Amino acid sequence: MPADFAGNSLHVSRYLNVNYITQILRDWVGRGDKYDYYSFNLSGRSSLNLVLDGLSANADLQLLNSNGSVIAGSYSRRKGAESISTTLDRGTYYIRVYRADRKKNTYYNLKISGNEAPQSLQLGTSQTSYRAGETISLSNTSIFDGNGAADLARVDFWLQKDGGDWQDINDVVNFVVNGSDRRYASFEYRLPNLSVGNYLLSAKAYDKSGASTDSVYTSFNVLLPPIQDWFDRNIQDAGIRETAKWRFADNIIDRHDAIAILREAKDNSVVDGSELTDLRTLISNASFLGMPEHVRILFHKVVNGDPANQIYQGNTLGNLYAGSSDIQIENLISKWFLGSDRPTTPYTYQYASGSLFQNGISYQDVKQGNLNDCFYLAGLAAVASRLSSTIESMFIDNGDNTFTVRFYNNGIADYLTVDRYLPTNQQGYFVYANKGRYHNDSSNELWVALAEKAYAQLNQAGWISQDRTNSYNGIDNGGYVSDALTHITGLNTSFANLLNFDSIINAFYSGQMIGLSTKSTVTDYNIISNHAYVLLDYNSSTQTFTLFNPWGIDNGSSKPGMIQLNWSQIQANFSYWDATTNNIT
Repeated sequence: MPADFAGNSLHVSRYLNVNYITQILRDWVGRGDKYDYYSFNLSGRSSLNLVLDGLSANADLQLLNSNGSVIAGSYSRRKGAESISTTLDRGTYYIRVYRADRKKNTYYNLKISGNEAPQSLQLGTSQTSYRAGETISLSNTSIFDGNGAADLARVDFWLQKDGGDWQDINDVVNFVVNGSDRRYASFEYRLPNLSVGNYLLSAKAYDKSGASTDSVYTSFNVLLPPIQDWFDRNIQDAGIRETAKWRFADNIIDRHDAIAILREAKDNSVVDGSELTDLRTLISNASFLGMPEHVRILFHKVVNGDPANQIYQGNTLGNLYAGSSDIQIENLISKWFLGSDRPTTPYTYQYASGSLFQNGISYQDVKQGNLNDCFYLAGLAAVASRLSSTIESMFIDNGDNTFTVRFYNNGIADYLTVDRYLPTNQQGYFVYANKGRYHNDSSNELWVALAEKAYAQLNQAGWISQDRTNSYNGIDNGGYVSDALTHITGLNTSFANLLNFDSIINAFYSGQMIGLSTKSTVTDYNIISNHAYVLLDYNSSTQTFTLFNPWGIDNGSSKPGMIQLNWSQIQANFSYWDATTNNIT
């Protein structure tokens, strides 16, 4: 404030006069000063009208800025009324009344009326980039008007494209007044169907008197629409679409990709209808997506259902549906891809050290344990003895301590997953296949025990002629070697064939895999009753058959793992034989 300002402070209300209310000051001067000064502050751009009248002597009205410079008024020194009308930006200002006659007891009226312009206009676009065809929407819009939001008239918009001419576009005339502070308002604004380019949007808010804010600007660009690929056209859910698209960058959806896509569907703790539809669309196009067959089948069981889905780890689970929880789909993933739904057993599961295969694949790897599943282990031994490549391809090592195992249902491949945990007794030794081996022995060969575990899990699917439970006890009831052979190889089989020397010899020489089943009462001490053996060889010179007992070579019993019998012994101790019917030689 200049040094000669008297310091009279005009306390104008912080925001000037809603509805043009006039503030009148009447001053009686009882001193001989030449000037009267009044200071005031404007918090925003405002229109202002000053009137000096009721003068008892010559005087002049002047408006000064904060530096003391006169910005409006004159030195007319007239006794009549004088007024100043102007628009001011925010800041500090002074009114000076100059008394030309310097008379004491000079009276005058100072009338001040005004209107504060809108201010604090804020806006922005919801994105910085749009695709052609998308609607541009403004977000976080706000205007402050000290006279109240009801005083707002419009927001004037102009648009510039690629640095060209400014175009006057539609204005906003409707406002939503803030309920808690009615000096604030917001609004909606959209720009549809803009062509490709770089844009600058200008806006200025006006009140009903024509006062305005400064212009505000926001920029954005409109891009060409992306080239739609298969995922854009067919997958609705954005999360699944982007995950599947990224995972398909190498033109294959492998096991890890499938698990990631399935887990993407459990966002917001639920699998909604569109997500379930998308998962089914993916599995319906498994061939296009390069999905390996075992991945396709496991994915199908999670998404489209399977009889085995009813129970998981002894509890009710059920097939996936629109509205399934994230827990349900995670359990389905764990059941089929991670091998976590282990068969029930009274024994304790422990991690099995060792390798899937050790020194190749042999029928001698088979060693039956505490289960009456000789029919199945005999089938494994028969395949290992004649077509070991089938055993090798039966397993997929997933690299995460799980193995996907293949079986055949009426000649069609089916898959499930097991982990490396196997049942052990209290001392840590395997109790089923591989019986007597210590679980933490690095020399363990695991393929037989894992195949047995997988078969116990497969039982829950209901098509292997057992009791449909996911349990070791479920395959403890015996069966036909022919069933095991067809489930392991996918080949056609014959079962319960009557004993006929020529038929067995011809089948063996044609390369068929053969299992023989003993009678309930046997005549030879070395032979086990109600048991399945594998035909390994026939020596035409000695006319003897070599048979393998799935109890194993070193089975710790009085019953040998290998026996040689003549035809008469076969007839006396065996009741029938099963075999594959496809010639493999």
